[in-house]
Amino acid sequence: MVRWLYSGGTRQDRLRDPDAVVAVLGLRPGMVVGDLGPGAGHFTLRMAKAVAPDGVVYALDVSQGTLDDLRRAADDRGITTLRPVKVRRDRLDIPEPVDLLFVSATYHHLLRPQPYFSQARTQLRPGARVAILESRREGLLARCSGRHATSPRRVMEDMTGAGYRLIETYDVVRGYWYATFAVADAARPSATA
Repeated sequence: MVRWLYSGGTRQDRLRDPDAVVAVLGLRPGMVVGDLGPGAGHFTLRMAKAVAPDGVVYALDVSQGTLDDLRRAADDRGITTLRPVKVRRDRLDIPEPVDLLFVSATYHHLLRPQPYFSQARTQLRPGARVAILESRREGLLARCSGRHATSPRRVMEDMTGAGYRLIETYDVVRGYWYATFAVADAARPSATA
């Protein structure tokens, strides 16, 4: 398809090379990761293996059914580092602060992303990152029918407004914008706040 007509990514594009998506995150054993909107666990289970044996990956979703399915998938594979956690749509609550918050094809589901990620800063350890993998809302067809996409410009504006700075972008998934962010130093919440 002609790029100006449609350059948004499909689900197949996002799932084509999950190892490359996870590799850029530099996960290590012992890390604590939150996966917001894990779906069937395509990335979640890989991350859970990467942080083993002492780390943990919190699968964060509003759907208990999704979390139950993911728990069964982890059990079937002998993965013990996965912890399903039901969360609200408007606020992120993780059992402990994380080193990485991974958001794949979920950003566009957030009703108010800027306040959501502003509040989420309290759920991050010092030096933590937020990784966002989101279909581009670029090209004529994607703009008309791209409900499951967000433009990189919009993500950048929201994240900057929420108190983050861009660390790096990655070109590993066709049709998707993939970037990591860190809390901007002036925006880090204080212990007394």
